[in-house]
Amino acid sequence: MGAAIGVALLLAVTVFAVYGTGEKAIRTALDITARWSFLLFWLAYVARPLAVLFGPSLPGVMKRGRDFGLAFAAAPLVHIALIVWLRLALNRMPLHGWLLWFFIAGIMFTYLMVALSFGAAEMLGPALWGGIMFVAMHYILIAFCRDFVVGALRTIELHREWWRIADYSILALLCIVAPVLRAAAALRRRRGMQPAIT
Repeated sequence: MGAAIGVALLLAVTVFAVYGTGEKAIRTALDITARWSFLLFWLAYVARPLAVLFGPSLPGVMKRGRDFGLAFAAAPLVHIALIVWLRLALNRMPLHGWLLWFFIAGIMFTYLMVALSFGAAEMLGPALWGGIMFVAMHYILIAFCRDFVVGALRTIELHREWWRIADYSILALLCIVAPVLRAAAALRRRRGMQPAIT
């Protein structure tokens, strides 16, 4: 968790060192820290499916789903601080209306999972705990999808820079691939094939 926050801080400080501390720099830092948070979330989301599908070929990722999840919960703290800074710089919220509440709900789901991650499975029972995890993880994925998939479509429509299109397209593809991996792993388990790592 400390490393996740440290990397997010380093990314933000690097942006400010290069671009200054104006609105454009804050928005750039927001974009970069969002991508760092998404990488950690994606690894947490797909760690178990990868264990089922690919066995010991990726041992480092497969056994650390919870670690990636806790790291993901830590990294957005820098992102949230940047949003507050941008709000002060603009004298208004950068998001408003339903979109603001949509992302607030994603943040609440993130920290609900953290709060429940220490012994919650035993306290709540596997069915309730699994249901909460399912809803929270998929809601957060949808929030990232809304940002990156819509961003990819807008970038293709409005911009001609190949690097912008590649950036959003890769992120959008990862958003789409993640639930496909989960579905494939669930199908494999239902067919009676044991995961390579338990």
